[in-house]
Amino acid sequence: MGLLDVVDKARNATGGLGEIAEAQIKTWVADFKKSADLLETFGFSVGKFSFGMGALPEVHILLEGSIENIHEDRLRKMIDEHKTNEALVSLLKTLIWLRWAWEHMELKKLTGVTLHVTLGLPPKVSAELH
Repeated sequence: MGLLDVVDKARNATGGLGEIAEAQIKTWVADFKKSADLLETFGFSVGKFSFGMGALPEVHILLEGSIENIHEDRLRKMIDEHKTNEALVSLLKTLIWLRWAWEHMELKKLTGVTLHVTLGLPPKVSAELH
């Protein structure tokens, strides 16, 4: 049994979930585009974009910026202004936690930030300092 056979079996096992996932991911991509535009005000830009198709589709996006441009008060204000944009709120909360960890762990030599965003089921945001 080849890889394509495994993917087909998984897709058949998930039934209509694939179509639901595709529709949801399209919505998330549109929301993410708005979020990325807002994050540009903090100096972040899309560094990489990829798409994966298996039993369920996934979109992977890397956003790159600097820890020095992350200010909690501005992020919290943006969260209040955009409460209904779940994608943006998740990204902003991740940046708040990252900034907190950077300060408390005294990682001053690390200034680059990469946000790893997966738009899939389930969606996921993680961040790294470098």
